[in-house]
Amino acid sequence: MKKQVSKIILSLFVVGLLTTSTSFFVPEVSAQEQVQNNDYRCRYDQCHATAKSTGRRCRHCVSNSGDYYCWQHK
Repeated sequence: MKKQVSKIILSLFVVGLLTTSTSFFVPEVSAQEQVQNNDYRCRYDQCHATAKSTGRRCRHCVSNSGDYYCWQHK
């Protein structure tokens, strides 16, 4: 009886460990991918300019369809 209870507890522990540790198996996203994955819900597109110091992408939206840069970075 005690062996069955200990097996059940061990099984539950392993299942709990596997379900909570899935973040360990997700690869880290590089800084360049983070820059490209920003989504600010622009009407046409987001500005493609990036800051050299921080590597972050400009948050401004472009004015016209087909533009790559906002008014500030043209």
